[in-house]
Amino acid sequence: MLLGVCAVGGVLYRQAVAQVRDSLDGQVWELTGKTWSAPMQLWPGLTLTEEELAADLVKAGYARVDKVAGPGDFQAGGGALLARVRAQEGPGWRLPAGDVMVTFREGRVHTVSPRDPALLPPTLLASLRGPSNEARTPRALEDFPESLRHAVLAMEDSRFFEHPGVSVLGIARAMVVNLLRGGAVQGGSTLTQQLAKNLFLSPERTLSRKAQEALLAFALEQELSKPEILALYLNEIYWGQAGGAAICGADEAARAFFGKPVERLTVGESATLAGIISAPNGYSPLRHPERATERRDLALRRMVEEDWLDAAEASAIAETVLVVSPPATGRQAPYAVDAAVEFADQRFGAGAITREGLQVHTAIQPALQRLAEGAVRAGIGELEGRHAKSVGAQMALVAVRVDDGSIVALVGGRDYGASPFNRGLRAERQPGSTVKPLVLAAAFEEDPSLSPATVLLDEPIERTVDGKVWTPRNYDGQYLGELPLRDAIAKSRNVPAVLLAERLGLESLRRWLHRFGLRGAGANPAIALGAFSATPAQMAAAYAVFPNRGHSVSPRLVAGVSDHAGETLTRTPAQVERRLSARAAWLATSVLQSVMSDGTGRGAAKYGVAGAVGGKTGTTDGYRDAWFVGFSPTLAVAVWVGHDKGRSLGLSGSQAALPTWARFMAGSGTVRGSFPMPDSIAQGEACVGGFIDGACQDCRQEVFSEGWVPEVGCEEPTGPVGDFLGRFFGRGRAMPEPTPDPDAEEDPAAEDESLRERVRRSLRGRGGG
Repeated sequence: MLLGVCAVGGVLYRQAVAQVRDSLDGQVWELTGKTWSAPMQLWPGLTLTEEELAADLVKAGYARVDKVAGPGDFQAGGGALLARVRAQEGPGWRLPAGDVMVTFREGRVHTVSPRDPALLPPTLLASLRGPSNEARTPRALEDFPESLRHAVLAMEDSRFFEHPGVSVLGIARAMVVNLLRGGAVQGGSTLTQQLAKNLFLSPERTLSRKAQEALLAFALEQELSKPEILALYLNEIYWGQAGGAAICGADEAARAFFGKPVERLTVGESATLAGIISAPNGYSPLRHPERATERRDLALRRMVEEDWLDAAEASAIAETVLVVSPPATGRQAPYAVDAAVEFADQRFGAGAITREGLQVHTAIQPALQRLAEGAVRAGIGELEGRHAKSVGAQMALVAVRVDDGSIVALVGGRDYGASPFNRGLRAERQPGSTVKPLVLAAAFEEDPSLSPATVLLDEPIERTVDGKVWTPRNYDGQYLGELPLRDAIAKSRNVPAVLLAERLGLESLRRWLHRFGLRGAGANPAIALGAFSATPAQMAAAYAVFPNRGHSVSPRLVAGVSDHAGETLTRTPAQVERRLSARAAWLATSVLQSVMSDGTGRGAAKYGVAGAVGGKTGTTDGYRDAWFVGFSPTLAVAVWVGHDKGRSLGLSGSQAALPTWARFMAGSGTVRGSFPMPDSIAQGEACVGGFIDGACQDCRQEVFSEGWVPEVGCEEPTGPVGDFLGRFFGRGRAMPEPTPDPDAEEDPAAEDESLRERVRRSLRGRGGG
């Protein structure tokens, strides 16, 4: 009989060992995937408060303390924040260790040191949990402070390092209770037994399950060392619910209740966590602080009894008020988080983030993201309050760093909860006149004789497209005749843009737009007016070519992905290619600055936008789409407004999109510095108003490609065709010497008329002058 029992016991024990080995060899838990911002960059003028930055640092895993003592600490107060940054690396970036000081004034960053921009750690955008909805971040045993280890052992198993995994006394006590209560087995479990129950068994309380628990505990003790079991327990234990998730493991509990990583817990906080293990929801510090305080004090007394804490220190802690600091919950940048998850699913398979605990690193800058979301809310509210047709309209904003294409802010719609469709990355809409600056840049590249002073004709034209007559019209239905190119773009005249495109050649223009990342463009006259599809992200990235001195970038949201241990699995390198000369890019930038000062973008000034900035409005047929795309020396930003189903918005780009763009840009603190003029640019005079009675009617200082400054500026030329040639030379057009017409009579007036007609025909045929 005894032999049979022993044989059965041996078989069951071997099965328990096999079960433990299989579990430990595989994935013990469902891991928590996470999406992160980029390392935070801060500069003077950026809209950001002291408390907002403090909240970002808490989400980054930093501890707010009264006085900075070590890496991962920060202190804030009195309009200043000091952070002691710990060295950190991620996909494509490295954060150096050292102190960073940031001061604030009137809701903005005032100063940063020791460098501009200041660099701070990435902040958590979202935790991504699997079907069990468990929030857990496994940590090594050495990460758990000694105070937490002692507190947990004092409350749960003070003889942990002495028993073989099972307490005989505890089992005997449980059997007595079972006899008295008729089958409900409870109590007596060691820490190892608790771990075995949590990892391998159901929560039911029966004698057979208790026997299984003991066998599994013995097996765990055979396979793992005591420190390994303790680490496994501290990562496994359930600490209640917070933020809509099951809080599992001491690190998540420390963050959920005290807003800090586990290694930063104080003795009192450690005792609090240990005290609530037996009934975490009933003793929750968030919902029941009085009960949690009582449990903390009990844990302190137990630690004193075990000689793990000085009695005087315990008494001092017991006199303090329990303070909790739960972090802000909910996803940050939800449209960006969704896009980052989609990227990881495509690269590693659906569900890999939670299955493997992947860490997805985005390019999002938290301060700029908040600014973008606030600007969109304000913009939508303003539109719906003033314009009936705009009720229910959607809005998207995408901000791209011009030097590498990183998407630093992304808003895909007015309300993620109502519609998670990401219009910033996915909505393909006609960009309208926002394409004109790209046409202009391509023309400057191909023909160095062109300048902002070059004359374009604004008059009715007709073209046949696919057998149908197409008549481009201006926004206001009027035609202004001869215009300097700078004025034509600033006033967003359509006909001059079409003529400029024809001068380039439509197939050539199509190739140029594709080089700028606008793959939807086809070869027809209307592409000069944006009659093709593009996303806000594509438009923002395309405009980066202007402040980036001719270098084009591809929009990039995800910088890379690492595993749960921080090892980089994949990187998304920046794609930067030279598309234009610095000369062509700067000439176009100069014209776009005039859009802001004298053209359709001048309304941005009332929102505080002033300085180094350029941009362009866009409005499509029937007012279906309203755009503003513009840039500072470091950011390119696109704002789109419209109805999802293409219903008329009834508003232009300057009315619907410009205010949101301006709010964001004014708050970004990036409209500083300048756009340095390259050596390939020269300055000179240009008479753009013609000569009357020998006087130039509008003399301007203008910019030209080196070697193409007109010889005739604002001085009236002489000769039989002086007035006519002076007007065209003065506008920067390098005209050929007149060729005598052998069939013309030798009459000065006839010679003048013949030349005038040849030049005008040339201008009409080539679309510019």
